[in-house]
Amino acid sequence: MRPPSPIQSPRFGRTAGIAAAILATVAVLQLGAVTVAFFRKSPRGIAENGDEVPHPPPLKIDVSKIVAASPPPENPGALLVDPLLPSREERPPGPRPLLPHAEPLPLPAETTTEPASVLPPRPTPVPLIAFTPKTDPRYGELVEEGKLLRNSGDTAAALVKFREGVTIEPGNPLAIAEMAFTFEKMSLPEKAAEQWKRIFVMGDRAGVFYAMARTKLESAVQDTMRTVGGPAGVANGKVLSIGALALADDPDPSAAKRFALTVPIRARAGEDVAVNEMKVFVLFYERVNGKDIAKTIAEVGNRWTSAPVDWKDGDTETLEVSYDLSAQQARAERREYHGYIVRLYYRGDLQDTKAEPASLSQKFPAPLTISE
Repeated sequence: MRPPSPIQSPRFGRTAGIAAAILATVAVLQLGAVTVAFFRKSPRGIAENGDEVPHPPPLKIDVSKIVAASPPPENPGALLVDPLLPSREERPPGPRPLLPHAEPLPLPAETTTEPASVLPPRPTPVPLIAFTPKTDPRYGELVEEGKLLRNSGDTAAALVKFREGVTIEPGNPLAIAEMAFTFEKMSLPEKAAEQWKRIFVMGDRAGVFYAMARTKLESAVQDTMRTVGGPAGVANGKVLSIGALALADDPDPSAAKRFALTVPIRARAGEDVAVNEMKVFVLFYERVNGKDIAKTIAEVGNRWTSAPVDWKDGDTETLEVSYDLSAQQARAERREYHGYIVRLYYRGDLQDTKAEPASLSQKFPAPLTISE
């Protein structure tokens, strides 16, 4: 009897046998699938009777007909352009992005890159001072010096100052108007009219002086019509008129301003004037504190230069009005003589009026009638 061998024969159980059978089945199925796939890819098939069947020939496409139906675009590279990319007109300068799996397209030889448009420079604002006319400070000083000289009675020296101002600024109407006022004060209406004409020619550029010049010239025309209307220079329909006024200074150390105003009053020739039905108003005005215009507080007197006043010996009777503003009165309220208004009424109707300066007539217009 042999001893038992140390090496034991392996024994497979039931589970191991089932696993082996499954593996074998899977292998057979995989082999069958490979065989079927091989025959499907083969260009030749097998008929039911076992004969080989040739694969149908590939489909041929006539490219020329397709090209004839749809002409190619002018730029062949446009077929590869992404429609979502910006067009060449909208595309910013620089290298173009490449499409995936596509070669870069060369630009046409005639294409050139245009330079970016240059925006025009923004306008530089002009300061307002550029449109404001510059005034020589010496001009204003000359005008003020001339006014002071005229008010003191030195009209010749005042005209010298005004003419010098006109030489500095010939387009400024202020000095010309002051010259006209000075000539009027000197009872030279013709020379004053020449200055007003110079301002009138300036038009609207003269500002308020243009309207003043027009009023003055219209008044001069009316005076001429009065001279033509009657031998005594009285307007048609009127009985009396005011002649050329004259102001004569009467210097006095105790007075701030003292003078005599001569008022000639004309009557129509052959007219029987009722003196008791005639009224003459001579109103003097002063500037208070350098700005306000008020009626005078000075002592005012009047007298007829000849008697009797009846216009029997001629067509003119003269009234003389005195003005005396004391230095004490002038200092108390800072008063300075400004001008006068003369109004002439007959039987309640306005016959004539004159003023110096003329702006007083506009500021204080005369009523056309008064109660007797």
